[in-house]
Amino acid sequence: MSHLFLIVACLGIGLLLQRVKRMPADAGTALNIYVLYVALPAMILTEIPKLTLDQRALLPVISTWVVMTFTALLVWVTARWLHWSRSVTGALMLIIVLGNTSFVGIPLIQALLPPEALAYALLYDQTGTVIALNTYAVVVAAWYSGQDMSLKQVGKAIVTFPPLVVLAIAFLTYPLEYPEWLSYTTARISESLVPVVMVAVGLQWQLKLDREHMVPLGVGLGYKLVLIPAVVFGVFALVGLDSIAADAVALQTAMPSMISAGVVAMAHGLAPRLVSTVVGYGLLLSLVTVPLWSQLL
Repeated sequence: MSHLFLIVACLGIGLLLQRVKRMPADAGTALNIYVLYVALPAMILTEIPKLTLDQRALLPVISTWVVMTFTALLVWVTARWLHWSRSVTGALMLIIVLGNTSFVGIPLIQALLPPEALAYALLYDQTGTVIALNTYAVVVAAWYSGQDMSLKQVGKAIVTFPPLVVLAIAFLTYPLEYPEWLSYTTARISESLVPVVMVAVGLQWQLKLDREHMVPLGVGLGYKLVLIPAVVFGVFALVGLDSIAADAVALQTAMPSMISAGVVAMAHGLAPRLVSTVVGYGLLLSLVTVPLWSQLL
């Protein structure tokens, strides 16, 4: 309960700072950069060495791509059926497929599951969602906005993304023990992730409702927060998957839309009002729906 209070409190601080306009316009972006380049890599170096590399570690790696593929197909079929515009389709192909498994997922996993679940949540995020943001999102955004894309640029973005580089280092040095000074330093820095990222989310939160997009909004939120996690929870129950890794994966699939995916969509002119609404309301609702899903674990 204390973890949830911390999340809500820091989110409220970010919203308050946005309201009183006492922070620079790009403060949220600056905090996101700190998280991506410092706090998240520190958390990876802290948590991955605690991971037991057995068949359970494969579950988040495989599941993240299966879930994203299923979601992309579902959104595409729905868009064709409901005759959505190219702009709306592209926007939802980004923000419904890509979940906020870092900035919201990690804090909520910490709050709702045992500590050992965090490493599996990080695997789900870093080997799936983060890579997809730098590959799938670039391709989809370019395709639906009619822009050219460079495979060289995509490849460079992947191999130079700090959390992925650190994840590779963590696996290459596994199972070596880090010096005590390094373990202590990364652990303390990683503790800053939750408060900093939730303040950043609050600073960037938008809840502008647009009646023109009511149907895509309802469908998108329904898929992201209800249908997709329901399918995953159902499949796991059907095949008898019951482990801390499965719990982490199941809860990650219930996370709201990724803010960074929304930024990519808006930067390419893909239904920006719809994007900000889905991301904002999804985040708000997820603070209720994700804890409810956790009760089924």
